[in-house]
Amino acid sequence: MSPSGEKPPLQQLAILTKAFDLMKYDVALLAQQEEELFDSTVLDTTRKSALKAPVSTMTMSNGMRIVFLRLPPLPPGQDQPSQKIIDSITGLIKTERTQAKLIVALSDWGWIGEREYLAASPELVPDLLMGSGLGSGVNGRVEADGRCIWVRPYDKGRTINEIQIFSWPRQNELNKWTQTEHFRSISIGLNDQYKDNPAVDEVLR
Repeated sequence: MSPSGEKPPLQQLAILTKAFDLMKYDVALLAQQEEELFDSTVLDTTRKSALKAPVSTMTMSNGMRIVFLRLPPLPPGQDQPSQKIIDSITGLIKTERTQAKLIVALSDWGWIGEREYLAASPELVPDLLMGSGLGSGVNGRVEADGRCIWVRPYDKGRTINEIQIFSWPRQNELNKWTQTEHFRSISIGLNDQYKDNPAVDEVLR
């Protein structure tokens, strides 16, 4: 939801919640403003805010753990994280790194905030940063001295970003992601060859 946009009516929010339920996301991030709106509707356990659930964990069939970090919201009027926020994220990564094969961060900071965070190249960064919020799309750019893959959806929508990971990142600060060798990033355009989901269509009528 755009921070400057109008708040939709509660009936519309309830319909959107049902549609999202049908999509069966494993993990999702609610921005702070979105959480305040959706509190009045039924939410499943995948959609949480950073303040209420900063960490979610998935265990794969082979026992490998993937940790999802929901990055804390930026204070009103700020478009990039403070050093205090960056340090808190570094501490969280340090705690989770010992048992995680992959650390994925979910952000609603927007392009500027995410770019400045990665440009600061903190001591520890997530292996994959899945961004959102205001700003242009990013299709699998390697940042922070090769330690983080940055992905953002395109602002006009109708695309899905797919990241295929071929090898786990090494568990030290020297990990370097290389396109095609370690991962592949694909932007899938949702054109007319993809049929609408009838169940979702029914809910949105």
